[in-house]
Amino acid sequence: MKDSLKKYINDHRDEFDTLEVPDQMFDKIMSKLDSPTPSVAKTGKIFSLKNWAIAASVTIILSLGIFNFWQEKEIDKTALAIKQTPEKEDDILDNISIPENKSEISKKQTELKQNTTKVLANNKSNYPKKSIKNQDFVSDHRIEDKNYFDKTNAIELMDNQFSASSRLQGIALIKNLPDYDAKLIDLLSEKAISDENTNVRLAAVSALEAQQKNPVIKDKIQQIFVQQNDPMVQKELISFLAEKQPSELDSEVHTKLLALVKDPTTVDFVKDEAYSVIMKF
Repeated sequence: MKDSLKKYINDHRDEFDTLEVPDQMFDKIMSKLDSPTPSVAKTGKIFSLKNWAIAASVTIILSLGIFNFWQEKEIDKTALAIKQTPEKEDDILDNISIPENKSEISKKQTELKQNTTKVLANNKSNYPKKSIKNQDFVSDHRIEDKNYFDKTNAIELMDNQFSASSRLQGIALIKNLPDYDAKLIDLLSEKAISDENTNVRLAAVSALEAQQKNPVIKDKIQQIFVQQNDPMVQKELISFLAEKQPSELDSEVHTKLLALVKDPTTVDFVKDEAYSVIMKF
């Protein structure tokens, strides 16, 4: 192809030499030479996009590599754990008994229901009993605490020598107690014999009579009568003695009754009460 072009040029050289260059052709060439080189911005932009594409590709490749490495590591851990615990799993499998057929499964389910029903029935029957026992214990404990408080408060009130009303209040608290101990019996006996207030004496005698089934209190009442010099209290005590059989009364009581009848200073209503008891002997 080069030889043909060369031959053509040589054959027509004369024609080429007669052609003249247009006047503006040189200016156009020079203007193109003076114009800036192809846009660097475009080249830079293309170069920047290429860099970003390469960076993104590298990032994706690294991420995939890390993920594959982590996944392989987890798989190795799982495999190691499985290798370390084969015996436990085998033991569990050995302890599991697989029923041979549906009838055996049904039978075991029935037995399980029956055993569960029995356990619930036993718990149901035992629970109320325990609850009742606990309630009784709490109730008894509260009653004991209240009785102890009333006793302590009553003794403190009865020791008040300056207020008859306080002593009466203390005797009222004692009277509400279910039973009296030796200390309370002695304290009531003392108030019935020697308290300066007649109402306190009568209240103490009444409190003792409330527990007359106690043989100790029965003897105490007779001793109080023997030592008594308050007519109102004497009348109350004689009324109590009149309800007893002669065999239940001490000889000292009989002597005291005779002395009251013979004493001219004895109040008439006391004498009348004393005669009614003497007539029983």
